[in-house]
Amino acid sequence: MSRTISTFTRLLICGLLASCAMITAHAQFRAGVQGTVSDSNGALVPTAKVIIKDMETGKTQEATTSDEGFYRISGLAPGRYELTVEKEGYKKSVAESVSVGAENIQGVDVILEIGEITAVVTIADEAVAQLETENANVAKGITPAEVKRLPQPGRDPYELIRLTPGIFGDGSRSANGNSSGLPNSPGPGGSNNSIFQTENQPQISANGQRISANNFQIDGVSVNSLSHGGAAVVTPNQESVKEIQISSSSYSAEDGRNSGAQIKVVSQNGTNDFHGSAIFKYNTPEWNAFNKYPNDFGRGRTERVERLFRQFGGSLGGPLYLPHFGEGGPVVHSGKDKRFFFVSYEGLRENSSTPVTTYVETAQFRQSVISARPGGISAAILGSAGIQPRIAGVLTPACTDVQSNIPCQVVGGGLDIGSLSGGLGQYLTFSNLGGGGLDGIPDIQKVLIAAPTTNKPNQYNARFDFIPTSNDQLTVSTYLTRASFVGSDTGAAARPQADITTKPKNSSFAVLYNRTISPTLLNEARFNFTKFAFDEVESSNQTNFGIPRVEIESLLRDGRIRFGANQSETTPESSRKRRWNFATSSATSVAITRLSLAVNSGESSTTTISTAPRVRCIRLRQCSTLPTTRRFSIRSMLIRRQVDQPMPSGISAPTTTASSSRTIGRCGQTSR
Repeated sequence: MSRTISTFTRLLICGLLASCAMITAHAQFRAGVQGTVSDSNGALVPTAKVIIKDMETGKTQEATTSDEGFYRISGLAPGRYELTVEKEGYKKSVAESVSVGAENIQGVDVILEIGEITAVVTIADEAVAQLETENANVAKGITPAEVKRLPQPGRDPYELIRLTPGIFGDGSRSANGNSSGLPNSPGPGGSNNSIFQTENQPQISANGQRISANNFQIDGVSVNSLSHGGAAVVTPNQESVKEIQISSSSYSAEDGRNSGAQIKVVSQNGTNDFHGSAIFKYNTPEWNAFNKYPNDFGRGRTERVERLFRQFGGSLGGPLYLPHFGEGGPVVHSGKDKRFFFVSYEGLRENSSTPVTTYVETAQFRQSVISARPGGISAAILGSAGIQPRIAGVLTPACTDVQSNIPCQVVGGGLDIGSLSGGLGQYLTFSNLGGGGLDGIPDIQKVLIAAPTTNKPNQYNARFDFIPTSNDQLTVSTYLTRASFVGSDTGAAARPQADITTKPKNSSFAVLYNRTISPTLLNEARFNFTKFAFDEVESSNQTNFGIPRVEIESLLRDGRIRFGANQSETTPESSRKRRWNFATSSATSVAITRLSLAVNSGESSTTTISTAPRVRCIRLRQCSTLPTTRRFSIRSMLIRRQVDQPMPSGISAPTTTASSSRTIGRCGQTSR
């Protein structure tokens, strides 16, 4: 109840601040144009009228030069503009192509010629700054052409950050294609799941700063993770990126939150013209070649990459048409120069299979234990749903793969390593690990496991811009990332009962209001909400977390036979992290002056489900509970023919889930 009240209070405060800011707010973007206006003799020209026009949307902004001939126009989106300067007694000057970078101030000085104002001096050449004259930052702007044409693993735009001077990071990948981390850099690492990574932490260092010192923004609002510094909870798809501005050395007070790289993404907006795009990438195992090398890695067959991969997406933007209600007039309002929309989508579908060679128990062994040990721990585990390994093929076994102190013979494509002996409540000594002796029935077999993984993420992006007057602009933008990943455990022979399903939900929502108070006074207000959450207990409801991790040790010379899900300190996990951010600032166009106010609030909660402590048994009656982990290791329980204890009530039902599980205490006793 108190948490609900606290959340409501924060939202109410942010809403009131946003309402107040909307009275005097401006500038969804922090880019701008500034400079001085002078005549041909070098004398400064005061009170000259400066007009800038967005060539995409037609929006115009005005400013008046100060007594020192200085002007500044802020709140510009990256793109191309037309700059007009006029004053009585001088010819009108028109620069037809002024290029403005994302979140950057462009310096444009104008020289007016004496003459009639009806005369026009047109500058057709593109005005691009060859040298940074407005600040001392070391920065680079990534253009839309670079985002779409330069190679990026997983179509991740953050991979291009390394192009910035002062930023180090080689972008290397490990043998399995995953991101390779820099030394001593704990955290989630770079993206291994394209743009759908829950927390994307590019492995870069800006001028020797730690990776955790990097800062990420989209449309001027933070998308930083609450748990890992230098990680973003939203990675925008390529189609939705208009420009990325990266500063490796920032000396601006507005960038004071972090000392590392400042990564500022500006999302794509609609224009007066419709524009769109579409992408599709397809890879199928049918197109892959088989390995022709003589070595088959002990798997008894030639192989190829078994990966079915499809990545697709698209975008559409333009003027927002709205229906006209009432009699007379047009059926729809075109929305040109007033209302714009842009939407994008990207999805991925991946199915792959990893081959693994290992030993597993045979179906005959499982059935013999279930029949001979009713009510025991072994019978409960071996009779649980999803216990059967995913076997792609049976290989030739050898007794040399088994420890020398265990009796062994090859039988029917498997290995006979003894027989059951004794009863519940009894155990065998290490001098008699064969139990009742060899019985001619195969107990374990060497197999080729096919471990499948399934990946089905989606990202949705939408942005709407409204320009009711030349002094006002309202923008609403959002990113929604929804993923579903099902991974099998190769260590447990890809048994279905050990599959873990993760469904993270990443969201970002921003409201941006623009207001020009006067030709010399500007203000900006931004509010955003970011969140990511996932609940593996709910998403993995088919996984039996009630069965602890069981590992058969010291049977095989290389490897173990395992049962149960691969639980850890954070598996399964239920996590939810949210952040609210509000910022408003005022600036004048006659001086470089800015007054800012920011409110930042975050909430993080993580729940780890403890299903079973680690129980390590050298002999079954010599057990002790180690409560720090959740791995259940029985040294000689199944294959070595030690006799079971009666099955504890805590795992009596094979479908026990984490929400109702009990832990195993000393030697078969149960505890809540």
